[in-house]
Amino acid sequence: MTTRPNKPQQKPMPDPPQLRQPTIEEAPHLYEDGVFFPSAGLPGMTPDPPLYHPTIEEAPHLYENGVYFPETDGMPLPDAPEQEREYLNVNVTLKGHYANQPNTFVSGNTFVYYDPSNSRRNIAPDCYVVFDVDVDALLEINRYRIWAVGKPPDFALEIASTHTSHIDLGPKRELYAIIGIGEYWRYDPSANSRHYGEPLVGERLVDGEYQRLPVVPDAEGRPRGYSPTLGLDLVWENGVLRFYDPATGEWLKTYDEEREAREAAQARAEAAQAAQESAQARAESAQAAQQSAQARAEAAQAAQQSAEARAESARAAQQSAEARADRARAAKEAAQTRAEDAQAEIESLREQLRRLQQEE
Repeated sequence: MTTRPNKPQQKPMPDPPQLRQPTIEEAPHLYEDGVFFPSAGLPGMTPDPPLYHPTIEEAPHLYENGVYFPETDGMPLPDAPEQEREYLNVNVTLKGHYANQPNTFVSGNTFVYYDPSNSRRNIAPDCYVVFDVDVDALLEINRYRIWAVGKPPDFALEIASTHTSHIDLGPKRELYAIIGIGEYWRYDPSANSRHYGEPLVGERLVDGEYQRLPVVPDAEGRPRGYSPTLGLDLVWENGVLRFYDPATGEWLKTYDEEREAREAAQARAEAAQAAQESAQARAESAQAAQQSAQARAEAAQAAQQSAEARAESARAAQQSAEARADRARAAKEAAQTRAEDAQAEIESLREQLRRLQQEE
């Protein structure tokens, strides 16, 4: 369930609040030997090297009525080391929750311009959500111009840090009310709420003024409040801001949980792929073994056939030799018979000769 913010109040548009240098008593961790080393860009600080300012011919999409509306100032996220983890958690969690709602835009630390005549009048919430907008168009121009979109963000959240907490509690809160951001939450991840003085605060714009939403300890003692705009519970849990969806009865996954789930899914996918590759390797090995066994069987069969062929050849050769021997014996016997017949004829002739001789 979403609610529509009140229309922006017709008040003079103020300049955006400026960061100030904290004293050594307020932020001793930012000082060393009395020298201040900020973790955020302060007034007068510029990126080194400075950002290139493209001409209107080079980047017409960054100009409107001759006014240059840059996508970035080139400076880092204020107190990035202190805020980065919480910033990622909030933005990734809400982006994941609204991923299937194509007309819902979730962003953070991008410029929200609120004065079409002055590009210096911009603000960059740590996280903001807008419903019923053309998300593709916003992604294409990479910045949020309230007059072009037709409405301010519906929801904004700030994360407490050393340089920004005094702005979040004062000037930025006033500016958000003036430009008409319907719901404003502040979240202090520090254990003792040293920046805001309380861990979680939600406010709703009513008649141009912010009025507090209930934030009370839940059954486990965690500060918890309901956002009518998001339709979600915001819960401070050991310094982490968690979101609970009453409609589904489920917790939204935090950045770390999403990362762990992705890593676990990737590990499972890699394990499944490794198992598949191992099974394929085993199948290929079994197939190779089968082919090798088949080749050996075929070689043995060929050897057997060759041996049988040689045996047949030997038998044929033996039979041929035996036939030749039989023919030789038959020829020998025939020759002997002929010799015996010849001898018998000779003997007969001799006998006839003796008789003739006797008769004479």
